[in-house]
Amino acid sequence: MNTPNRIGHGERAVIVMSSKVAQKSYGTEKRFLCPPPTAIMIGNSWWSDSFRRGEDAKLAPPRAVISISGEPSPQEGSIEWTGTSGKTFDVADPPSGTTYIGRCVGKQLFISDVDEKRKKVEALVKIMAPASDEDPERVIGTFSSRPIKVISKPSKKRQSAKNLELCINHGSTISLFHRLRSQTVSTKYLCVSGSGSSFKGSDGASLPGIDARHRNATPSFVARTASWDPFVIYIVDVNKPPGGAEVPPPPPPQPDYPSPPPNAITFTNNGSQIPVYYNQTVVLQCLTSGVVSPVLIIRKVDHATVVVGGGLQEGAKGVPDSYCPPGEVCGDPVSQLHKIAFEVYDAAKSVAPPSGSPGDTGSFLSCMGEKVNTYRPVEGRSWTSPANSSPGSHPPSLPDSPLISTPTSAVAINGTSDYFARMGNNSLPPSPPDADFPPSSDGGRVKRGKRNSISSTTSAITKAPKGRRRQNSQSSTSSGRASSNSGDNGASSGAVWQVDIGETSVWTIVGTDQVRYNFYVPPVLFDSPQSSNMASLSFPIPSKPVTPIPGVVKYLMPDRAAEAPKSTCPSSRAAMTKPNPLASKQLTVYGENFSKADPVAVFFGSEPSPHVEIRCTEVLTCLPPEGPLPKRTQMLLVRGDGVVFPSTVLYP
Repeated sequence: MNTPNRIGHGERAVIVMSSKVAQKSYGTEKRFLCPPPTAIMIGNSWWSDSFRRGEDAKLAPPRAVISISGEPSPQEGSIEWTGTSGKTFDVADPPSGTTYIGRCVGKQLFISDVDEKRKKVEALVKIMAPASDEDPERVIGTFSSRPIKVISKPSKKRQSAKNLELCINHGSTISLFHRLRSQTVSTKYLCVSGSGSSFKGSDGASLPGIDARHRNATPSFVARTASWDPFVIYIVDVNKPPGGAEVPPPPPPQPDYPSPPPNAITFTNNGSQIPVYYNQTVVLQCLTSGVVSPVLIIRKVDHATVVVGGGLQEGAKGVPDSYCPPGEVCGDPVSQLHKIAFEVYDAAKSVAPPSGSPGDTGSFLSCMGEKVNTYRPVEGRSWTSPANSSPGSHPPSLPDSPLISTPTSAVAINGTSDYFARMGNNSLPPSPPDADFPPSSDGGRVKRGKRNSISSTTSAITKAPKGRRRQNSQSSTSSGRASSNSGDNGASSGAVWQVDIGETSVWTIVGTDQVRYNFYVPPVLFDSPQSSNMASLSFPIPSKPVTPIPGVVKYLMPDRAAEAPKSTCPSSRAAMTKPNPLASKQLTVYGENFSKADPVAVFFGSEPSPHVEIRCTEVLTCLPPEGPLPKRTQMLLVRGDGVVFPSTVLYP
């Protein structure tokens, strides 16, 4: 507790990253989870001795297996170990002066259709000590991800902003992947290269060994097939300064997230989610490195490689234009597993184009091999229908974007002009016609009569407004859409112009989740004579797994937690006749994974609680220490063998 850096003293952290939704596989098909569930192990105390007959003990890292709940367990995964700078090292000879970060990716995982009623699954990360002849499998713990919603396929219909599970929200984490010709073997994930890690310990201290010179290097977008980075997506106000000492950044959406850019819009006071709409200005902040991208405009890929955008449809009213480029309005809410594109925003061109012109197209984030660059389409914008080109219409507008360089934004380092590699104007050709994706007729559940002999696809298009609920959702103000004339000319507000950006600029967006587990295994365990060898960096293995990890969510003071018994209840009257002398001082602690069979001790900093009583798996009561405590002391839970579980709850 008193160490200045817990990670440097031996604390370990496990971060399990996963997608929020995943497609189910039917029959013999295998729809691999994208992005794949990933475990990140942080700390220098993962190494332990491995014993083999006839050989001396060898120092070895742990092993890991990532599986899906309810599915057969796959083979052991490979763990790539790096230092804080991102440089890999030999696990047989770990370096000194840095923090070890291991990354294990659960490859080729899929959800079968064995259980048709299954709505959610979890990714399970089983971490084991290195194999020994005496005990081939010593499990350190099995760490689960956040629940993953199981879907049959991505919905093509417009999502309501109230459906939070299927919408991308401001301040949420996402993953972006790119595929050529819809081939899964060509899946590449957007990542950040050239910047070290921004992970911290449970005490908020930076990881030991971070090189400030490396942190000041110029980062860049890259595309990788073997790993992925989560990004926090923020809606930004381009009228606010992107950075500077005079503009304090807003608080992060989660305590362990890096600080958001100063031009990110504020969150609601009541904690409600803010959906991200097409045509809004956003930035992407890498969760692992903290690096922030230049300002981008998120665009809807309407079909194949055609992007749409723009202002109001003629005659439409009441469509919001919050945080959109000048002359544009919000489109649909951005939904899970939608195909999207990112257009680079140019602050120097902040005026609307002349009336009757759709404006010049900007540059788009493009993937070519392992490089991510910007690409300006060869063909410019065109109206989605002839009606939009009339002089009396309200055409969309978007300022010109630079071909290669990007404006100064809230980036964690200097030199945003090098964020993308330099490419020529015609370096990436548009997609060939045979790469078009077939249109989907998935229009949701709509009941139709049999009196018309129209095909199902035509009926889904012509009769969609028949359902009153669906018509209202299309014309709602909060959705940023206008349904007037949308069925006649194929255009709607926020999608009045189109441009072919080529297949290399099309990305798929999916929301992600991450959960972090912190624990500390002391050099000597109370229930084991084995001790660590600090000279060889070998640490003991607990006799039982550290999971499920007990955690503290909140506590209530005695005056708030006291329960007034009902006078009509005999047991309550008996309790009143024999009052508990500790009730006036006890704290009621709410959490998870408390066990009466293996009760935990509660510590306030380095001071233990003199009395702890486990009520159930989610509630315990304890007395705070009698002596004076520093303000805002962190609460910890300690297991009987000495394993420590820090929390983020502070007392008082």
